[in-house]
Amino acid sequence: MPFPILLLLFGYLGLQFLLSGPFIQLLVNIISFRLFKFRWLTPGIILPGLWVWARHFTVFFPGELGTDIVHAKGSFVHFRISFSNLFKGKLIFRGVNVRSFHMDYTNRVESRKKIEYLPKRGRIQFKLEKVSHSSIDIEDKTLTPVFNIQIRDIKIENGVLDAGSPLEILFRSRMGSCRLGREGLLRTGTLKGGDRGYLTLSGITWGELAGLEIIPLPLFKKQVHLTLEFRHIDEHHTDFEGTLLHTGLGEEEESETYPFRFGVDWNDFNLPFDLALRKLIMELFLQTKLEGLMARTLQTIAKGIRLFLGKD
Repeated sequence: MPFPILLLLFGYLGLQFLLSGPFIQLLVNIISFRLFKFRWLTPGIILPGLWVWARHFTVFFPGELGTDIVHAKGSFVHFRISFSNLFKGKLIFRGVNVRSFHMDYTNRVESRKKIEYLPKRGRIQFKLEKVSHSSIDIEDKTLTPVFNIQIRDIKIENGVLDAGSPLEILFRSRMGSCRLGREGLLRTGTLKGGDRGYLTLSGITWGELAGLEIIPLPLFKKQVHLTLEFRHIDEHHTDFEGTLLHTGLGEEEESETYPFRFGVDWNDFNLPFDLALRKLIMELFLQTKLEGLMARTLQTIAKGIRLFLGKD
């Protein structure tokens, strides 16, 4: 075998060893020391296509320095790292397929303090081919009382999760659904072209959804039934139009139906998921089409909560 070819072969084998699963696991755990632990059963990152598949992976952040506590595990993950986008300063994971994923997340750092650490929108993205049999348990200790919500039966097909703007996954998935809290059900999807879609939400209160149960207002004790259609004007702007139905806890209380229509610039939503969700809810409240006393009351509440959250 000619020497140049032999040299290239040994170079390839050496690089493949450095990208092997056991070596990456060892290296990451040495560098991370006590900050987090990482385990997976995998051959590693396979050249030349930068393919990755793993079984029984675990990531654990113990939060020893007062940071968030995260314990995530799954039975299977498969994806490919986009080589061409690396030269553009972007980390894009394509064809992500995840099964039986579960995460316990304890938030101990106020979300506003995390904004400066988020990547810019579009820099780190996960192109989700399929996510199934997955769940997330969230506990937010920065709120009083402590806020808890469970997200169950997560199913996603052909979605995009942007690390810098995670809320957008609700509006950039071919199909998605999950159960929220005690009785909530969320469904979302896009039409074939991808520029139009829908979202429905039912069986959950605003307080339970957005962690605003600490605010003693009757509005946040009511169940919300939300139906909306959205249209992506371009990659940065989306228009929303739909109907919001409030129902009281008691049978004697009448339901209240409100139409709404508004647009958002996603560059303003380069925020952690919880802050972005609250911002979107406040925008919905402010743009709800009401008349008279109810309009002034609802919009005053929204402005007051926006001030409470420190958005402006």
